[in-house]
Amino acid sequence: MASDPGSPAAPVGPRPYVLYMRTDVSVEQHKKLYPVKDVSGRTFIVADGTQLVSVPMVGEPHQIEFGHALTLARASASLTNLVTERAYTPWSDPRMKRQRDAVTAEAAMGDKASLAEGKMIAAMSKGYVLIDSQSSPASAAAQDAESRQAAADAFQAMNMAEEMRSSNITSGAFAQLAAENDMREERFDAVSIRFTVSSENFLEKPYLVAITRFHTKDDKPGEARNAVYARALESIGSKPTNVDVLQGGMPPGFELEEVQVHLYDNGREIPTEVSPKCVPLSRDDAFEYLKIEYLAGHKGDTLPAVAALGRPTREQQLQLTPNQWKADYYVKVSRDGVPQGTYTDEACSQPVDGLVAELAGNVRYYPALDKGRLVDGTARLSLRQLQL
Repeated sequence: MASDPGSPAAPVGPRPYVLYMRTDVSVEQHKKLYPVKDVSGRTFIVADGTQLVSVPMVGEPHQIEFGHALTLARASASLTNLVTERAYTPWSDPRMKRQRDAVTAEAAMGDKASLAEGKMIAAMSKGYVLIDSQSSPASAAAQDAESRQAAADAFQAMNMAEEMRSSNITSGAFAQLAAENDMREERFDAVSIRFTVSSENFLEKPYLVAITRFHTKDDKPGEARNAVYARALESIGSKPTNVDVLQGGMPPGFELEEVQVHLYDNGREIPTEVSPKCVPLSRDDAFEYLKIEYLAGHKGDTLPAVAALGRPTREQQLQLTPNQWKADYYVKVSRDGVPQGTYTDEACSQPVDGLVAELAGNVRYYPALDKGRLVDGTARLSLRQLQL
């Protein structure tokens, strides 16, 4: 029987998992690529074995490579109101440049007017005319005439300086008009990135990596370049936080094609709404995806049953004793991957009840394999080691 198009849609159950395309960033250091684990100021922090090494983003150029993998995650963050657009760095912004020019012209004209005024006052006080000590003294009348002429010249210079000072050259309206003309040339040299971010799971040391795809007028048709920008962020919690980033250093007049914004915490990417190929999944759908991947990778193998997903929430963890959280348990698992009971011993003779049994029963398990064939088996379970 066909469903009524006008009837309400069936409610969507919880979808605590996210399937997305993960992006791992590696940077070259001494002709070797290292995975980026953190960002501090304008420096990448990379992992060299067990040591963390700083690699400056500025200075000598570094090769940066990206690895991509379809990944299932449980923790995610909310990244909304994303706006990416071309912009100007403060020094190249036409509006700020014209304002600086106007202020400089205003100061220069003011200095000239003040200097002319000083010369006029000096001339009127007859202290402006210079007398050669080797010549005969000039008559008082000649000095008066020269002083009047010098005063007149100085007065004219002062008026000219004041007229220029009050002209369009130094006016705000002229600066705005000139800036608007400059803006039409679109000599942008930066990318502006703005968004709002929050996370129910506290992110202690988050950072972002922006991958900007662009081209210039000199590039061949279909040719594009990538620019990478990384920045450390303040810790992120459930309260929405606004982030405003200006990525400078772009070729003036570039054309923007795409900006990807990736969020990381302690070197691990956190999926968001803007992550590539991001799809929310229910627990059952997430397990089906994992099981397909698992069985495809173990054709013909003989393996015990294995816990796949179902890590307890933070609230559930707090209800467990330290021994319960650290202990190993054993779970009978059917060939369909369904848990059949939880025990404290490998022989499955000492059953577990209470919260541990409930949590173990909510875990999803890969079934045991006998030369690739699904069989009943026993899974070893450590609640604290579950990643998903």
